[in-house]
This record gives sequence, structure tokens and C-alpha cells, in this order.
Amino acid sequence: MKLLILLFVFIALATNSLALKNEICGLPHSQKGNCRAYVPSWSYNFNQKECVLFIYGGCKGNANRFHSKKSCEEKCLE
Repeated sequence: MKLLILLFVFIALATNSLALKNEICGLPHSQKGNCRAYVPSWSYNFNQKECVLFIYGGCKGNANRFHSKKSCEEKCLE
């Protein structure tokens, strides 16, 4: 019984550590959109665990887009 409780606690802690700080950060990164604007932006790359610079086209894309590296890190890094 103690082993079962210990296993449950371990799984709960492991699941919590995998949770994202903000769900936006789990969206696909660097989605440039369909338009032709040239807007330097930052996006969180979940696989690399870092904010990366990309060029946003000005429309569509997704919410994983930030105006600065600092704002990206504040939202996504723990």
C-alpha cells in the first residue's frame, strides 16, 4: 500500500513538472502567417526550451508570438 501511495505521489510530481507555465507556450512556434509584413517577433520553442526570434508576416499565425524576448521569457520560462 505504501508503494502505491509513493508511486501516486511520484506521478503527480512528474506531471506537474511537465505542465507549461502558460498554455500559449505549447503552441507551434514561429508561425509567420500569410501576409508579407516584416515584423521581428519572438516565439517560445517548447522542444528547445527557449525563446527564438522569427519574422511575423502580420496576419494569422497563432498566439505564441511576443514583441520582445523578455516578454516571451516572462510568459514561458519558469
